[in-house]
Amino acid sequence: MPAVRLPIATSDAIREEVAVELSIVMPCLNEAETLAVCIKKAKLFLDAHDIAGEVIVADNGSTDGSLQIANAMGARIVNVPARGYGAALAGGIAAARGQFVAMGDADDSYDFGSLLPFVERLRGGADLVMGNRFQGGIAPGAMPVLHRFLGNPVLSLLGRAFFGTPVGDFHCGLRAFRRDRALELGLTAPGMEFASEMVVKASIARFAIAEVPTTLVPDGRSRPPHLRTWRDGWRHLRFLLLYAPRFLFFYPGLALLIVGMVAVGMLAGGDIRLNGVEFGPHTMIFAAMAAIIGGQMIGLAVLARQYGILTGMWPESGAMQRIRSALTVERGCIVGGVLLLAGLGGAATSTWLWAQTGFGALVPGELMRLTIPSMLLACLGVQVAVTSFFAALLDQPRAK
Repeated sequence: MPAVRLPIATSDAIREEVAVELSIVMPCLNEAETLAVCIKKAKLFLDAHDIAGEVIVADNGSTDGSLQIANAMGARIVNVPARGYGAALAGGIAAARGQFVAMGDADDSYDFGSLLPFVERLRGGADLVMGNRFQGGIAPGAMPVLHRFLGNPVLSLLGRAFFGTPVGDFHCGLRAFRRDRALELGLTAPGMEFASEMVVKASIARFAIAEVPTTLVPDGRSRPPHLRTWRDGWRHLRFLLLYAPRFLFFYPGLALLIVGMVAVGMLAGGDIRLNGVEFGPHTMIFAAMAAIIGGQMIGLAVLARQYGILTGMWPESGAMQRIRSALTVERGCIVGGVLLLAGLGGAATSTWLWAQTGFGALVPGELMRLTIPSMLLACLGVQVAVTSFFAALLDQPRAK
């Protein structure tokens, strides 16, 4: 969801906006059972610590009386027609008046009275402050076993590995941030993956990220939560992979290319026997397949990274600048042409050897030691050339 421009305000309204230090945003879709207590805790927190603030209910189409409750409790209501957890939060953040924004679910699973450490970290210069439920404590029954011991730890581990994010709980719903910095991120994910998007983009943008312990208790609703384990878990994982082409394409592709090329090279000289297992020309076919797939994945990694830079998904690194400078159409055609010619030369040699037999029957597997490497070099040569052309196409100037 794109950032929303607020209308031009009067001088009194501008003074009111400047005076608001903290906006507490709660996404809401039929939370009548717990919304009142959440708003009450948030308001008590603001009063207890003398913080100029507001409570915003970002409503996503509630029909159970949540709007009436929010209105009676004195919360600001922001109607967000686009459905989804992320869409509701994006709408609430865009409408917030505070310098800082704290977000938390309206199901009473988080304590809005414990926001002071978040605010203090923001006052100290942090751009994003994440809660960590694993440090603060998870009450029995507050988090499904699968989420607690598999989903959250694994996704958080991947997030740290992919993006170097100093966050132990990627998906904690209680977090706070500077509103202006959050709007800079251009958050667009409409669903639960909004939680990952914020951390990933903040990490890529080199935001100052801090973390504080927070507690999680069983929510107060009688209905099932909106979260769906496998659907939303996959959406989080998919988002992490899309923003990490090195781990999705480059590293697996490099491993396949190296293993495949080494295996083809070793088997080109003859069969190899290891621990009673004999590897021959048929093994070369699968090794060549691995190398071709690996080469394609490396090319996709470069193109994906380049596309991300051009669309503003992430800044350009020094390494990527050097790759883009080196990967010209001319150089790609030269390297690809050399590989292709080598492959065609091998194919011609194979044909000549076959001709020496009068194009008759061959010894099974013998000529494959030459034809398979030839095919591999030709395929890699074409891949290098077309990848360089595609990269040049992405680099073409665009009219604004």
